[in-house]
Amino acid sequence: MNFKKRLLFLFVIVASAGSIHAQTKSDVFNKETEITWLGLDFSNAKLLGDREKFGSESDVRHLMTAWNELILNEPEKYNVAKAVDRAKVANAIDVTGERNGEVDVQAMFTDNQKDYLHIQPSDIDNIVSGFDFKGKTGIGLVFIVETFSKPNEEGSIYVTFVNMGSKETLFSERLAAEPKGFGMRNFWAGCVFGVLTKMQKKEFANWKKKYYRP
Repeated sequence: MNFKKRLLFLFVIVASAGSIHAQTKSDVFNKETEITWLGLDFSNAKLLGDREKFGSESDVRHLMTAWNELILNEPEKYNVAKAVDRAKVANAIDVTGERNGEVDVQAMFTDNQKDYLHIQPSDIDNIVSGFDFKGKTGIGLVFIVETFSKPNEEGSIYVTFVNMGSKETLFSERLAAEPKGFGMRNFWAGCVFGVLTKMQKKEFANWKKKYYRP
C-alpha cells in the first residue's frame, strides 16, 4: 500500500469513527439530523393486573408485534415524526422486534403494585447497551415500556434517544399516559398515542430547553 492510499485509508477510518461518536443531545433537536424510529421495547416491561384479558403467552407475543405494527400502519395517528419535530423519520422496528421475541412473557405478569415504577433512570444505559442495532448509526428513538398498569389506568414509558453507533444513551425521559380504546391492542396503544401527543404539545420543546446547546 503506497503512502497516498495509506492516508486515504486512515482518513476513512477516522471519518467513520467520528460519525459513530458525533451525535449529541443537541442533534436530537436539529431538524436536519435524521432520527430512526426503533419501536416499542418490552424487554423490561411489566403487565400489571388484567392477567386474564392479556391472554396466553402467544397472545402477548402477538400483541407486542401488533402494537409496533400499528404505529407504522397508522402514521397519521401515531405520528412519531411530528412528535420529534420532523417531516419524516426512518423506521427500523426490527431492532425491537427481535429483542421482544426473546422476552420471558410469564415474567412480565405481575399483581405487585411495587412493580409499577420498577425501572430507574440509571437502568436505561444498561438496557440500551443490550440492543443489537444491526450496524445502523445515527440517532435512534426507542420507547422503553416500563409498565402497562390496569390498577393505575396508565402506561409508563421511557422515551429514549440513542446514538446507535456507540450504543450510548443521549437522554431518556419518563412519560405516562392513559390507555384508551376498544380491545387490548387499541386500549394499551392509547398510552403510546398519549405519550406522542404529550411530546407534540410541549414535552419535546421542554426537552430542547433542557438539553439543546447551540
